[in-house]
Amino acid sequence: MMNDRRRVERLFEELEAESGTSVECLADRVSALTGMDVEIDVLADEEWMAVAPFVLAEGDRVRIPVRGSDPRWFRLHVVTHELAHVLCGHARCETLPMAFDQLMAPARSCALAGVGGGASGAAQSDVFVVEYEAEAEELSLRLSAFVRAPSLAHA
Repeated sequence: MMNDRRRVERLFEELEAESGTSVECLADRVSALTGMDVEIDVLADEEWMAVAPFVLAEGDRVRIPVRGSDPRWFRLHVVTHELAHVLCGHARCETLPMAFDQLMAPARSCALAGVGGGASGAAQSDVFVVEYEAEAEELSLRLSAFVRAPSLAHA
């Protein structure tokens, strides 16, 4: 199973994230560890509509699109989730482009996560999709906690 806790632990340790680190520092570390050029794009709503679905990495370039009108905490989640995919070696994310509005549409969220109906031949790939997403989400939660730690301490 890809969602191996030891693998997530190892990836997190290799990242050497420090409590209170910035998103930019995390992106730089991911870039250094993977050799990928990581770009985080905060987009206006008009630009957001043109984002291609699912594609995270092309060649040695990673583009993480976030919608500027989404809440700050959600943008942080999107970035750490996509950085986690990159660390895990995944070239795509089944929830890209990820927008805050999707949280209000559970049917679409389930479809993006590979849950529900579909062709019988898709069942095996659906398992991999769910495992990839679970692995990235587990690592993302750890990364987010390190970025948010200082602001929570002063709340």
